[in-house]
Amino acid sequence: MIEHITRSTTLIEHTMNQSPSIIGISEIVLSVADLPTMRSFYIETMGFKLHSELSMETLTVDVSGEPTITFLVVSEIDTPLGRTSHPQMLVLIDYLRHVHAKARFIGHDIRQSTLNHIAFEILPENYDAFVRKLTSHGIELSHTFFPDLHARAMFLKDPEGNVVELICHHP
Repeated sequence: MIEHITRSTTLIEHTMNQSPSIIGISEIVLSVADLPTMRSFYIETMGFKLHSELSMETLTVDVSGEPTITFLVVSEIDTPLGRTSHPQMLVLIDYLRHVHAKARFIGHDIRQSTLNHIAFEILPENYDAFVRKLTSHGIELSHTFFPDLHARAMFLKDPEGNVVELICHHP
């Protein structure tokens, strides 16, 4: 009995002393120069679903204005934030027009950007369908196998040159 109490106390102390943990990715935000083209690519070519859009060229939302920010659903998630209508999202923000992005970004330059690529998990059974769909749109793909991760992936570029990886389990 004393041993059980000691183990329980040790577990509680360990849990209380742990650093807070991150439970997932909420958003990936890309600064884009051509929001309509990028929105179309990620919805029509990549299959993301539109969550919402806003027009904010000033600090006031313009309900009738052309969107300056687009929120796309990557995956619905079962987390406190996800259950309140905030799935994992890819956010596209017009860096030329959006009030919170203007003058903060001067364009994509791989020599100055810390972004290497963004990766999205797909189901293994959809890998070949993605290959067919993307190549039918004239998108050049490169393929990689990661034996230690038991995964395979394809890499492509979006219309503004960001590298996108689609990765899945591969036995």
